Formats: sequence, C-alpha cells, structure tokens
Amino acid sequence: VIEQPADTQPQDTAVAGAAGAAAGALIAGPFGAVAGAALGGAAGATVSEEPAPEIRTYVTEHPVDPVLLDGEVVVGAGLPETVTLYEVPGYSDYRYVMVNGQTVLVGPEDRRIVYIYR
Repeated sequence: VIEQPADTQPQDTAVAGAAGAAAGALIAGPFGAVAGAALGGAAGATVSEEPAPEIRTYVTEHPVDPVLLDGEVVVGAGLPETVTLYEVPGYSDYRYVMVNGQTVLVGPEDRRIVYIYR
C-alpha cells in the first residue's frame, strides 16, 4: 500500500478536471487477479496539457499486457512496484501501462498516474 501523507485532508481528494490534486493508491495484482485498494487524498503530479501526439501514437501502436486493479484509475493514484511500467522512447518523463482497460502515463520516479488516455 502506498502511504498517504499525514497532512492530507479529505477536501484534497481529486475532483475530475482539478489539476494538482488527486486521490487513491492502487494495489497491484497480476493480470487476471484483482487485489484490494486503498483510496485516499494525496497531492499528485499532473500533466498541465495533453502530452505530445507522438506519445499517444506510440502507446497505441505498442500495446502492453493489461493490469487489473481494484479501485478507480485517477490522476495521482500510485502504482505499486509489482506493476511493470514501459518506456516511451524519447520521453524520459513518462512511462506507460494499461490499467483496467485505460492506457495511462506514469511518472517514473514516484509511479503516480499523470495522464489518462480516454
């Protein structure tokens, strides 16, 4: 489980479209297995605008095995170490993975979702 900061307040929980605030931590399981999740408020990194079109093209043309997790896929949710993140050539700021049918970009340092392709 990803620990939440002690100073997190309930009002910090993410609301759709709110930049800079996020909720949740997802607990991983291998494909086909669903693990529990702990959802809570946490400050998260966000991408201020849609990432470069080349990134969408790359992740679309290079699909990866999906991971099923219990909980919502939201910006700021942290992915555990057991989830494999895949590189986007030429874009060291991001990794990608498919979580619950949604391709997401993840910050490689903190493993938090920074963008969800919808």
